[in-house]
Amino acid sequence: MRRWPTWLVVGALVALGAFAAADALRGSPRNESRSSTISVPLIPRNEPAASAMSGVLYYTDAGCVLRAIELPNLNEVKAPRWRQCHFSMAPHDALLGDPRAIWSPEGGIYAVDTGEGIELASPASAETIHVAGHAPAFKPDGTFTHVHGDKVVESSTQCAGSSLSPLTDNSATGCRRSFFKLDLVSPLLAAPARVVQLVWLSKTLDVLVVRSDTAQPGVQTVAVFDGVRLAGGTRPLTARSVQIQPSPRGGYYSIWVDGGLFGIWDRDAHRVLLPPIIGIRALTWSPDERWTAAATAHSVYVFRTNEGEARVRRLPIEAHDLAWR
Repeated sequence: MRRWPTWLVVGALVALGAFAAADALRGSPRNESRSSTISVPLIPRNEPAASAMSGVLYYTDAGCVLRAIELPNLNEVKAPRWRQCHFSMAPHDALLGDPRAIWSPEGGIYAVDTGEGIELASPASAETIHVAGHAPAFKPDGTFTHVHGDKVVESSTQCAGSSLSPLTDNSATGCRRSFFKLDLVSPLLAAPARVVQLVWLSKTLDVLVVRSDTAQPGVQTVAVFDGVRLAGGTRPLTARSVQIQPSPRGGYYSIWVDGGLFGIWDRDAHRVLLPPIIGIRALTWSPDERWTAAATAHSVYVFRTNEGEARVRRLPIEAHDLAWR
């Protein structure tokens, strides 16, 4: 495995982005409508809210085949070929990557935490860049961050001198910086801690999953920071896995504990009201975040985000995973 020095990350991001841009110019496969497989309308045609719902809902069915339906008319459309129960899709196009992928906001680059380092890749390129560290993330402006040692390292392509060629120390200083020492999060667990996931909701607002590094192994917590100010979080959780799933625009995030939905919060740290749906195993938001879709073992439910309304639309489809584009 070839491991690139971290000062090459910015140039790598530019190169991968260039591959992605060239691929976008070639165009992506168009959705081809087919006859609907669901006979019950999602929203009555005379309901005004129908015009506010749009896009394509992608899901993996009982056989882990990726399928897609238009909303709200429920016409089946062509989906990319995929034969795994879980998938990861670019934010704006039906481009697929490693199920563990963290996508850049524009969708041309994704990062994967392999447990032994970070891999940066693009659907448009066969090249993979290896970076030392863990907990990769992208800010809304596309800045790439990851945890290395006791700091979060920030790499941006928005600076002079960025290219595929190695950056000199002088040009790199405007592109990379380190911040946020872990002594800010260790007191949350009263023990040395390790950041295992980092999600950016805005330029300064981030959500962390923090795990005890020594005492009480398996104890984790979720912390929300606005800059260096602790803005919210959860109590310590004893779990094998705690994961954060952000909404498309960073207005909401869900917390999953050992594969089950623990809850949804908005960016102001207020818990979101959910309909009484039992056994949610996958969740997604519409691109404008007005609607939420939740999958159980037998159905997919669609409802307005954070309104607590009783009206829930049920789709008689089984889905292992979801994405709304």
